[in-house]
Amino acid sequence: MNNLFQSLEGKVREGVGKIAAVVQRQDSTSDSVSSTGGYLKDLTLGDYTLKPLDAVLFAGNDPVATFIKRITLHEVVPRIDRPFHELWTHAGILVDKTVLPLPFLEDGKMYLYESVFSGTVVGYTYSKVLPVDKNVPPGGCHLGPQIRDFEAVVDEGTVNVGICPLTSEQRRIVEEKFKENPNFLLEIYEQYKEFGYPLTNLLSVVASASDNLRDELDKFGQFAKKTFGAVGPVKKTVFCSEFISIIYKQVGLKTFTDNLPETFTPLEVEVAPEFGNRVYYAKEDGVSLMKHNKVKTGSFATQAQKLIKSYAMSANWVQMKPGGGVPPGANAAGEDIDGKPLYIARVKIGSAYYLGKIRSDWTYPLVTYFDREVPINFGHEVLANLEDMKWVPGKGGEIPPKAVKAGMDDDGHYLYVARAVVGDSRGVLGIGKKSGAYAPGTVAPHLKSARIPFGGKEVREEIYDVLCHD
Repeated sequence: MNNLFQSLEGKVREGVGKIAAVVQRQDSTSDSVSSTGGYLKDLTLGDYTLKPLDAVLFAGNDPVATFIKRITLHEVVPRIDRPFHELWTHAGILVDKTVLPLPFLEDGKMYLYESVFSGTVVGYTYSKVLPVDKNVPPGGCHLGPQIRDFEAVVDEGTVNVGICPLTSEQRRIVEEKFKENPNFLLEIYEQYKEFGYPLTNLLSVVASASDNLRDELDKFGQFAKKTFGAVGPVKKTVFCSEFISIIYKQVGLKTFTDNLPETFTPLEVEVAPEFGNRVYYAKEDGVSLMKHNKVKTGSFATQAQKLIKSYAMSANWVQMKPGGGVPPGANAAGEDIDGKPLYIARVKIGSAYYLGKIRSDWTYPLVTYFDREVPINFGHEVLANLEDMKWVPGKGGEIPPKAVKAGMDDDGHYLYVARAVVGDSRGVLGIGKKSGAYAPGTVAPHLKSARIPFGGKEVREEIYDVLCHD
């Protein structure tokens, strides 16, 4: 969905540079865990060759994409139990002439098949890369399923572009489908080529993330049809992740046959087991890694990432499996509003580590992520040993000397462990103040305050303590 707006000037991430071009994840149950409890992921080296029917994901940063990310945070992230890399906002699928024998496709060239908006409307250009299967006049546009030059799309935008390759087992299912019906994808193309995209009514897109909202929309639609009857012809539409889910459903991939296509968000495409939790970046941090149908990968990583990885190996951090709670004997870092101890937690999302809190009677932590409190269900670490550490007062984003570098955000900024009082209540003129929770969270100079997960929100506190080495 994001490349509806990919010609907008994106915010190029600061401080990271070109990080490792590919991070290969395995299932949570088979994650490699160091002897000291570190949560480690090896960087996969070697080039990745694009293959038809692999999924393509985009992580936009324009206002619409940001809105979609927030909906995904509220409705999708809390219920998934598999690691993910980004809050993806648009999805497509790779095709070439071998699987879609259309005369205007070039031999040996890879294309992006997607439901999207391209071109210019009311003087505004969303993307200059126009479809090769539609006759779009100069200054025109196209809305809906279309085929575009994949490398041109990658080169044009500034946002991250990830490719999720099908596992070997799933690719065999795809190959069997084409043996059974060589025109399988061509038939889908003919069926959907006149569909539009629901740009003027994104409720269906938003509802893909929420069972409750989708049910309410269905009820309203039934009521409106019964009450008002037909109101004229309505052009059929299909949104991005719905469209590729239709394709995968007709291929026969289990995750997609077991669920309705309109229920998939781009993030839920990534975490589908059919892709083996792998993402290869065709573009990252504004750097294109595409060349002649290949993603060029390497072992480059910033000093920040190397340092964070070394901290991951610290015996103080204990890796917990999904639902693992808190390790025995862990040192508490605060207390909740009911007096129960709170512990420092950390989760790994993509190449970043985010900080938060967990209780011994919780199975998963709550972390501050994308400006809100988010439960993470796919495994976490607990800073179990606080010996030789102390809490030092701070305010306004100040970081004392010897502060513990415990995390790193998507932009390459170090994150430090903070704790602060949250949820306190004050009477008139401060009389009758009641203490709230003394909860751990995160702080960094660019944040200007401590960020504590509490009550479903990311609470900002000007005055806080910072965990430091003694």
